[in-house]
Amino acid sequence: MMGEYIRRWAAEGAHAGEIQGPFSLEGITAWECDLSGCAPLEPASVQPAHVEALFCREGQLRATLCKGQTVCAGPGELLLVSDAAELRRFSLEDGCFQGIFALMDKAASRDLPAQERTLWAGDASPMDQVAGLLRSHNGCMAVREPVWGPSVLASLCQLPKERRGAYFLLKLWELLYLLCNRQPAAVAPCANGYYDHYQADAVRNVHDYMLAHFDQHMTVPELARRFQLSPTFLKSCFRRLYGAPVHTYLQQYRLQTAARLLRTTSDSVLHIAVAVGYTGTSQFDSAFKALYHMTPAQYRKWCRENNVQNR
Repeated sequence: MMGEYIRRWAAEGAHAGEIQGPFSLEGITAWECDLSGCAPLEPASVQPAHVEALFCREGQLRATLCKGQTVCAGPGELLLVSDAAELRRFSLEDGCFQGIFALMDKAASRDLPAQERTLWAGDASPMDQVAGLLRSHNGCMAVREPVWGPSVLASLCQLPKERRGAYFLLKLWELLYLLCNRQPAAVAPCANGYYDHYQADAVRNVHDYMLAHFDQHMTVPELARRFQLSPTFLKSCFRRLYGAPVHTYLQQYRLQTAARLLRTTSDSVLHIAVAVGYTGTSQFDSAFKALYHMTPAQYRKWCRENNVQNR
């Protein structure tokens, strides 16, 4: 599904998006992509005997299944989709996505060298094992490894663009091994779609209000009162629609906005901290470093030294 989208953008020489690659390693081909501002993805199917992986660096990915279930992945998280998934649509929340897409060929993984195959439990090939795991999650799941994801995110920020794809492929094989050889607590199940469209629309209004006023202080009780919702309902429905708690989602949006301002402006760190809703640099520095594994000043310096594009 996403593979066809990436290849179409690459073939058409899309100006709204940016594609780097492909990079290949033992049955997996990857592209680094910036699809910010690109058109919504039309419904399609994953190629037979393939698994798709989408690692999010910035933005948020959302897969909606035919039964109304949703799976979301944010920065540092991976979305896995197999040909068993019955997808209704695939969307980029707020029109923003920067990350790496990988297409995994199950047949090619059967030809791994014998010494590598011995690392995997069972007789099935690595990709067959991954596909089997995905079938138990309706063909689609988000992986939120608390160590793996942030580590990859931080390393990608510090690598030259031409080396990111190869590094990601090595780390992806590592994650697939972990997934297939233990029961991961970090796998996020599909969210049930039992909210009617009136309830979902009300929470989407809250979401839109949050992003329009993200620089202001706000709490769940205040948002619930403003939109005449129960705080408990707001928290539950928001998490099912957007894949993260209200506070976490808002904080990530603020920090992503801050990262963009650090790349594209010469404003002081204090000015940017206040612009995205923080009262000072201390709390802002701590939150930024927790997500990007470097301080705002270090991030800006790294972007300038590595000629990171202003986007």
